[in-house]
Amino acid sequence: MRYSGRMTSSPPPPPGAVAFVDRWRELFDARDWSGLRAHEHPDFPEAGPPRQNDSFIRGLGTSGFRVTSATLKPFVQPRWSIFRTQRLHPQPTYWCDLVLKNAKGHETEAFIALAPWEGTEGAFRASYYVAIPPKKKVAPLDLGKERQRVAKFLAKAVKDFSRVQDARPLQRLELQYSTDNGTLNVSFDLDPAAEPGRGDAMTHFGFAELLVPRWADVKDHKPSLVGLDGAKLAAREDGTWGTPEAHAKLEEHLGKMLVATLLELRDSSQFEALRASATAELGVEEYEGHFGWPDYEERGRENRIASSP
Repeated sequence: MRYSGRMTSSPPPPPGAVAFVDRWRELFDARDWSGLRAHEHPDFPEAGPPRQNDSFIRGLGTSGFRVTSATLKPFVQPRWSIFRTQRLHPQPTYWCDLVLKNAKGHETEAFIALAPWEGTEGAFRASYYVAIPPKKKVAPLDLGKERQRVAKFLAKAVKDFSRVQDARPLQRLELQYSTDNGTLNVSFDLDPAAEPGRGDAMTHFGFAELLVPRWADVKDHKPSLVGLDGAKLAAREDGTWGTPEAHAKLEEHLGKMLVATLLELRDSSQFEALRASATAELGVEEYEGHFGWPDYEERGRENRIASSP
């Protein structure tokens, strides 16, 4: 493991933490998911951890990412609103900043929070994000306002991508979103074989990212959701979105808002600078598969980047 020498004012991390990260890397590079699961802390509460802990890491591994560096640091409260220490169990004392790279040279970053393993002196295990939301009031999520924010983000991404020096015509523009991680990504594909579901095989996968932590808040709390027509939307009578079925319904509302945003920008000629092919397509995908547009058999009808005359 590479230990960062920048921690001049802090003592070196304990050998047990270093050993944990070294073994974690071996298991990850071997794609030994059952081994990684056994490497987790055994003292989880009944409510956690949610499956995104495993699915995120598995997704990186199966997509060909490998760890290129790992830096241990004393744990401090992150500034990200989607990451709350009161939802980590057990309370971590260290965390490891991982840099991962795939064969195409694409890099991404991930973090592991470490907690001492009680009963085994000097040993550490993974501390995970658990499904115990803090109590707080959350303002209504207005999809009309979110649409405006997404449109501004997407217009900038299109402008930036139009400056990419590549003579190949654009074949696909795709939005990918996750309420688990609170992120929205826009990807572009210049490959003539472009189609839905190619992930990081797209020529410009994850070209730009917008953090949307409010979307994750809707799942954890009880805010109302205001539709594009101004009507209040709810998954259940108590207004919560706290079941898998309700989550899928939430993803559908968000997905339809993203589709409406794409079509509005297309019809107002916002995509003309993209040098798109005549058959280039738009698409929207939710990472867990709760929403996808258009249906595969409907491709090429309403989702062309070039609007119909």
